[in-house]
Amino acid sequence: MARNRLKNTQQLMTGQQLRHFADFTEQHARWQQLMCAALTEVELAPLRTHVQVLNVRTHTLIVQVSSAAVAQRLKTVQGRIITHFADGARREINALELRIQPKPLNSPEKVQKPVVKQDDAVSKLRQQALLCEEPLRSQLLALASKYEQN
Repeated sequence: MARNRLKNTQQLMTGQQLRHFADFTEQHARWQQLMCAALTEVELAPLRTHVQVLNVRTHTLIVQVSSAAVAQRLKTVQGRIITHFADGARREINALELRIQPKPLNSPEKVQKPVVKQDDAVSKLRQQALLCEEPLRSQLLALASKYEQN
């Protein structure tokens, strides 16, 4: 059975799947705005960057948060968030489901450990040995000699 393939971009633009995706994208943006407004109403506006609405399914608002601490703060006011969100979304929402997904740290590239040359390590061991008393002094000198031989 041959599949009906799209022949040009106009057919793609008028396709049902694209319309469905565009509608969901609009709805998702609206949900995010409602969540931001709900957080402002419950005086948790600074948490807006840590909260993202994922979806609304079977009367449940599904939200992704960046940490367990944010999730706990939302749980304490979930009733008010659900009420505010349901009024704006014009949907019946009875529950709030929180999913914790930590944001990756903005760390630089892998930090390489400095390579310690064997000669430097041996000289440092000998210097430390001079500062120590026996039996540690002889143990450090023996260790330095061992590395010197290799």
